[in-house]
Amino acid sequence: MRRSISHLVSTALTTGAALFLSSAAHAQFGPQNRPMMRGDGPPAKAAPFRIEKKDAGLDALIAPDARLVEVAHGFGINEGVTWVPDGKDGYVLVSGLIDNVVYKMTLDGKVTALIEKAGYSGDDASNTGFQTRSGRAHVLLIGPSCTGLDSQGRILWCAPNDNNLMRLEKDGTRTVIAGPNADGDKHMQGPNDITVLKDDTIYITTNQFGFRNGKVPDGFTEPGVWRLKDGKLSMALSAKDLGAAPNGIIVSPDEKHMYLSAMFKLVQYDIQPDGTLANRKQLAEGDGIIDGMKVDVQGNIYSTGGAGPGVVRISAPDGKLLGLLRMPIDGSEPKRQLCATNLAFGGKDNKTLFIAGCDAVFSVPVKVPGIAQGPRR
Repeated sequence: MRRSISHLVSTALTTGAALFLSSAAHAQFGPQNRPMMRGDGPPAKAAPFRIEKKDAGLDALIAPDARLVEVAHGFGINEGVTWVPDGKDGYVLVSGLIDNVVYKMTLDGKVTALIEKAGYSGDDASNTGFQTRSGRAHVLLIGPSCTGLDSQGRILWCAPNDNNLMRLEKDGTRTVIAGPNADGDKHMQGPNDITVLKDDTIYITTNQFGFRNGKVPDGFTEPGVWRLKDGKLSMALSAKDLGAAPNGIIVSPDEKHMYLSAMFKLVQYDIQPDGTLANRKQLAEGDGIIDGMKVDVQGNIYSTGGAGPGVVRISAPDGKLLGLLRMPIDGSEPKRQLCATNLAFGGKDNKTLFIAGCDAVFSVPVKVPGIAQGPRR
């Protein structure tokens, strides 16, 4: 039975389930009003990639005949992607939610494990992780949920089951850069996504993703958007004020506004002098607004639909829907999970859009450069 958006919001606040809902059936719930796991249902009918134009402005951003390329596959369920410049070329970081690894993927599709035990550093996962499905397979998500770069090119990643934001130093050591709050008396809930400003201020979305069954024990901060500046962690916006547990987050090109995805709603906030977020403005609502987001140099917003079927939404800076990228559906068996959980601009000119598609990483060319993280900005 179809439920209201307000019902979904309240459910997300208690389960942190935004990442796991199907964008095609986001309003369907199982017994006891629990969100259905990704991959539920019969094998989907196969469908190719297609570009769904909703406004003539889309043609200035992506060619009508742009081809989607599968760069690599076999990830089961993946997440945060980040382009890392490396000399004249570069590579893509990919978070393996099942494998507990941050992968390095080159443009020729070669994949290597870069950071082991990236989401959960322990040895007993019996009380951590999130139970869900990948296709027909029942799996436990304990891996990292985001990646990023700071201005020095150091790799950042979310370790939700350790409740830490991590940094890989140049010598290969790991540093916890966010865990306890500014007073040190509480620990941050599972970090889900980040956006990094030019001065290396980091905004972090947090929710119950890092806790088994979404049950948060005592001693943890409330979910919301947290700000890490000069080593100090402070709340920028609570999930209560947002109206849902936040997921995707990205800053505008001029760094005056913050965009958040909050259960099918694209919301804009002004960044205040003290770093808090204020003056809420809802820009859009609908398909393709659940998970990670990025912006191009013109301020157009690329957002993702989560578990699948995969959808990338392209919105103008004011939220106007320009078009949708409908990711392919694989109708074969064993059932394969394809989706769109996050994305990143990269390549030599930042005109390649890389899409984390659950079992695969895809790329598609765009006309307007995107904003990439790290020293190249």
